[in-house]
Amino acid sequence: MAVLCAPILGTHCLAEGDSTQSGSQLIVRDVGVYLVSAHGKKMNDSGLFRSTLPGFMQSRRLSADSEGSDKPTPLGLITFAGPEVKDIDVLVEFPSGRFLSHWPTARIQSRRIYWRACQLTKSGSASFQIPGSHWLSPLQQADRLFVNANNKSDRFILYDVEVNHTPQISMTHSADGFQVQNREPGMLQHLTVIQPTDNPKQWKLAAVDQIPGLSNQKSKPQSGTDDKTKASKVDPLSDKKLKAKAAAEEAAKLKVLGDQLRNVGALPQLLSGKAADSKKPATPAKTETKVDPVKVPYVEKQPVSREQILSFWGDYLSERGLGKPEIEYVQRILNDYGFREDQATVIYCMDEGVLDKSVPLELTPHPDVLRRIALVILVDVDPALQKHIDLLIAQLGDPVWAKREEAQQELAEYGRAAQKQLQQATKNKDLEIVFRSEQLLEKIK
Repeated sequence: MAVLCAPILGTHCLAEGDSTQSGSQLIVRDVGVYLVSAHGKKMNDSGLFRSTLPGFMQSRRLSADSEGSDKPTPLGLITFAGPEVKDIDVLVEFPSGRFLSHWPTARIQSRRIYWRACQLTKSGSASFQIPGSHWLSPLQQADRLFVNANNKSDRFILYDVEVNHTPQISMTHSADGFQVQNREPGMLQHLTVIQPTDNPKQWKLAAVDQIPGLSNQKSKPQSGTDDKTKASKVDPLSDKKLKAKAAAEEAAKLKVLGDQLRNVGALPQLLSGKAADSKKPATPAKTETKVDPVKVPYVEKQPVSREQILSFWGDYLSERGLGKPEIEYVQRILNDYGFREDQATVIYCMDEGVLDKSVPLELTPHPDVLRRIALVILVDVDPALQKHIDLLIAQLGDPVWAKREEAQQELAEYGRAAQKQLQQATKNKDLEIVFRSEQLLEKIK
């Protein structure tokens, strides 16, 4: 198990990722951060957070209000380092989802974002200057190549994609950490669980290097099967094939003759489809593949600080080849979305095979080095959250109006995570709880 880094945000781990940068090699880094609810059906769902992008980066998301305007937005980031390039095409696809924003401007083709004939230069200027106080400003000042596309220029490419995805991860508490079951197709890499404590400045951190996915599980051979029983290829002109074809033609002729005899009453009518189906033997239900839970132990017995956890992730991202600009970009997002006072949060790196299928990336010509990393921040998976939701539902019937309003507002933020318990609450004896639960369910729908 890895040991926590020194509690300094962005220390020695940042320089290591940039050490691979070579003046003769074009290095492309694609870093995506995706927020998803355990009860949701989309990563970076438009309802999970609002946009804080500058005005010139148009977005389909609702804009954040003034209080949340400084909060980073989980996005996809592409940066370039190395020699200048006169002509390179960048294509981001999303087979099951929709785009919400991108920068610089690009061509949209169905489920594709296409930056055609980009020029990568060491010198230049951004088309629009981002204010120094904005969370994207450090990227615009980073030591990365300028991307010139469609008469717009910046030191990066950004894309905001809402990807269809239903999480298949469950978690339970254990004495010295957590137990996590992964029914996702791919492996969960560098999985960490950030658990709140009574001290708002201290957190419990549990971590494991990887958790296998269903595609990584060794499938057990079915009983009675053997390699010798596998069907062999059949020559279409073989005797066996010709006999099978003749038998099928004979069966078809007999069926036509039988229908004619039934029409004149010479043969009894067949049972109706429903009646015939009812006599068929029931098809055995498909059994789910058994997935054993994986232990995710605490890294340290004592709680640690937020900075230590961010540095812990910074070291890992540096080992994966990210540089200082990309690591700090990820850390800013983790700082705002990875630490919840009401529940434990799960963070992991998506399996590269799953990433390539979910959000394919194509660059022409292909760079010397391509590094793709996608971090997933999974919320609403902590079993302790359900107890908190039960308390909030009970508070909907509080004698104090302000308490009722406060509980209803917090439950609305949980959305689908509270849906099942709210449906049960509609049968409550307290009519105030029933009324407010129905209001919340209507909003969730």
